[in-house]
Amino acid sequence: MTNLAAARQVIALARDLGVEDFCVCGGSRNAPLIAVLGSLAVGRWPLAEADSTANGQRPTANLFSHVDERAAAFFALGRAKLTGRPVAVVTTSGTAAAELLPAAVEAHYSGVPLILITADRPARYRGTGAPQAIEQEGIFGVYAARDAGSWSGVGPLHINIEFDEPLIDED
Repeated sequence: MTNLAAARQVIALARDLGVEDFCVCGGSRNAPLIAVLGSLAVGRWPLAEADSTANGQRPTANLFSHVDERAAAFFALGRAKLTGRPVAVVTTSGTAAAELLPAAVEAHYSGVPLILITADRPARYRGTGAPQAIEQEGIFGVYAARDAGSWSGVGPLHINIEFDEPLIDED
C-alpha cells in the first residue's frame, strides 16, 4: 500500500469517527497526511465517488494550521469541548508526538474526544539512532486508546502510522 493510500485510510477513519476539524502541525514525515487533508479541505475528497453528503457535495473539513504541537493539541481539546465532536491533531514523528501528552492527559480525565494522529518512521529505524525515531506506539500509555474499533468516543484515541520513503509515493 502506498503512503498516500494509507493516509487516505487514516483520514477516512477519523472522518468515520466524526472528525470535521483537523489541527495540523507541518513536518516532513506527515506529508502524506497533509496532502490528503489538503485535498479534503478544498472538496477534492480522493476516497470514493460515493462518499458525499446528502446535498451531493463532496465532504470538506476544517483545517487549523499550528506551528507548535502542544498548542495545537490544546486548541483541539478546546474545540472538542466546544463542539462535542472529536477533533484530530496531526503531527510529524519523534518528539512532536510527545508534545501531545499533556492534552491527552487532560482529555482522558475530562472525557473529551481527541484523536491524535502521529506520523512515524518505519519500525526498523527504532533503536538505531536515526533522527525522529522514538517509541511512538503506546507513547500515551493509559491516557489514550490505541484501537479505533473499540474506542468508545470518550477520551483520546491515538493512531500512529508509519510512512517510508519516498513520502509522497503517487502521482
